Amino acid sequence: MRLSYLTTLTLSTLIANANIVEITEGMPYVNVEANGKTYKIERTQKKDSYLTNTFALTSRPSPPFFIEPFTVSDGVETFGELEVLDFISHKKGLFVDARLENWYAKSAIPSAVNIPFKTFLSDTPEREEILKSLGAEYTKKGEWNFTKAKTILLYCNGAWCGQSPTAINALIELGYPKSKMKYYRGGMQSWQLLGLTTIVPKETK
Repeated sequence: MRLSYLTTLTLSTLIANANIVEITEGMPYVNVEANGKTYKIERTQKKDSYLTNTFALTSRPSPPFFIEPFTVSDGVETFGELEVLDFISHKKGLFVDARLENWYAKSAIPSAVNIPFKTFLSDTPEREEILKSLGAEYTKKGEWNFTKAKTILLYCNGAWCGQSPTAINALIELGYPKSKMKYYRGGMQSWQLLGLTTIVPKETK
């Protein structure tokens, strides 16, 4: 009788768990803290869910939307979704949405800060302010010192989008250490394809 009860209990647990769409085995969700809020990132639990938005498109005009290489540059690590979740949940650095503001305003990954890629392309007061906020210091010799620079993880719309690679390459030219930059190549399209949580930011900066 005891064995039968345990068997029934085990089967019930297995059946209940089978109805949960997990991120990976034993991980139904991840909590991420940012801006005084806690975001619960999980995969959609709707079994018949599929993309119906912009990211359902599989063909995009080129130029400019060529498929990006897996690696932006030797020394810049490329991340998948599990690495992104580990990075943001353990606050290993700054998570950067490198897309233009109009893209970010529509939908973003929780905890991401919007720094449009164009910010890094020109020598402007805005770029200087951003670099300093990332821990860079402008020396008396007129050069950037990135010794205390933060580790940053950048993403954009997907493998066909060049916004975050452009930002990374611009930062490399400025001297930002490659070891302190990470690239989430899958971006918004892969994130949504896997049914992971997105938010609509209230602010675009």
